[in-house]
Amino acid sequence: MSSVEQKLQSLRMPQSPVRGGTSPPRSPLRHEAGSCDPDETTAIISNIESLNIGRPTDKENWAPQQQGNHGSQVAANTHSPSWTSRDYEKFNDPQTKRLVNVTQLYFFDYYFDLLTYVHGRQQRLGKAKAALGGVPQAEAETQWKSYVGRERAHLRKRRTRLKHGDFQILTQVGQGGYGQVFLAKKADTREICALKVLNKKLLLKLDEIRHILTERDILTAARSEWLVKLLYAFQDQESVYLAMEFVPGGDYRTLLNNTGILNPRHARFYISEMFASLEALHKLGYIHRDLKPENFLIDSAGHIKLTDFGLASGAISKDRVESMKIRLDAVKDVQVTHRSLTERQKMYRSLRASDINYASSIVGSPDYMALEVLEGKNYDYTIDYWSLGCMLFETLAGYPPFAGASPDETYSNLRQWKNALRRPKYDDGRYVFSDRTWDLIQRLITSARYRLRSFDEIAKHPYFSEIEWETLREKTPPFIPQLDSDVDAGYFDDFSNEADMEKYQEVMAKRTQVENLADKGNPIPHRAFVGFTFRHSRNPNNNILEETNKGNTHSRREVGRSNFGTMF
Repeated sequence: MSSVEQKLQSLRMPQSPVRGGTSPPRSPLRHEAGSCDPDETTAIISNIESLNIGRPTDKENWAPQQQGNHGSQVAANTHSPSWTSRDYEKFNDPQTKRLVNVTQLYFFDYYFDLLTYVHGRQQRLGKAKAALGGVPQAEAETQWKSYVGRERAHLRKRRTRLKHGDFQILTQVGQGGYGQVFLAKKADTREICALKVLNKKLLLKLDEIRHILTERDILTAARSEWLVKLLYAFQDQESVYLAMEFVPGGDYRTLLNNTGILNPRHARFYISEMFASLEALHKLGYIHRDLKPENFLIDSAGHIKLTDFGLASGAISKDRVESMKIRLDAVKDVQVTHRSLTERQKMYRSLRASDINYASSIVGSPDYMALEVLEGKNYDYTIDYWSLGCMLFETLAGYPPFAGASPDETYSNLRQWKNALRRPKYDDGRYVFSDRTWDLIQRLITSARYRLRSFDEIAKHPYFSEIEWETLREKTPPFIPQLDSDVDAGYFDDFSNEADMEKYQEVMAKRTQVENLADKGNPIPHRAFVGFTFRHSRNPNNNILEETNKGNTHSRREVGRSNFGTMF
């Protein structure tokens, strides 16, 4: 048994802290905190943090090179002759698997937090005592009372539940089919975050509870600089809340809208960082399933972070799959229309300008989805490679490879992708893509059996021969956001601006319609959001608002091509 397991065993109490109506176990360290070896505590904290706990056990999410023998002992136990068919069914139920993971994570998070607190308290006590040395008694008593008061406040804070009122809303930065995203500041710690507020009734009605739980689980497991990190997760009767690190540079869609197309060197930089981000997600055992430019955010240094993991659970909802299959079947007789590069670029820009809800509806656009997903067939994690192939195509050509003049034409192009996927040419006959670029695209946007099968294969492709994968985040990006402060929201839509709000009229109308239906539905199950609450143990980013040199109010500017000057 490892030292960590021995320590956890010694802390184990007979009553589980996850049972209803009970409190977390009282720690036996409470009365002997002063005698606990700080070095031992530090080592235990470090070891617990390094354990790989909570990875999903749904095999559909596992990339082959990461499956290994994980869970082999558990699998062996399922062969017991005493197991009934109902036992097997319950064992393989995704909800049961998640509850197992949540319970395991709860205990490890709880004891990690406890040991971290004990260690921190020891350090604070040592510093306080050292500071009192040589101080007159009267002054020492005053300082000691101040120290004890701060410790009491710290303990009260640990017992307090998170609530919406703990966050000061600065401005809205996003709107979706299920809720809003706000730029917010946590009042006590002054942490800047993106606070996602999601309506529970809408999530229930649209069968999205499983997806938001998956997003929460991925965010809590994320330890990669390529993935957006979760700071807090909590809930009340009406809503669930995800307070994530604020990534201020906007999304990749905004960058494309303002630049049109990128030169090949810049395109290679961004697609490389996208693959690195995706690999970080795949290492956690998840498939994203819904990659598009809007899912890649640009941080303050200009580097990429992946977000929006709602569909990275076991499967896309049956209703959505059925809807896409119907759309594909309806266009089976539509012929592929081939157009010139200039025509395709103008058509796509016109489509996005005229249909302002093009990519922001609840259902979303199929432009980047692999055909096997649209058809409801079995698929693996390489469907995400198809999506990135489409984004590389759009970055260099100015339109996604299957975008048509209408949604029906897009579905038709996807259905007949072999005929629709063409290497675009300029008017003078030159190809837009170099040979190695086109070869990579063809090996990403292709049938599953011929698709590149791993990140290693992708990294070794000639297209990436100049890329130094280990030092990607040390390179200077083509575009670095121009930010006035840590609360600059200028690269996001302004929800006080009528023109920006027009983009969300259809989304809001659909939301209102679904809200009215949701009120007539079944009540939200009591266990629907079990294990949702989360607090990060330490600040993962330098996103504390310093009162000495930062303002307290958010700022906005009109973002246009001039704000992307480093791209040109």
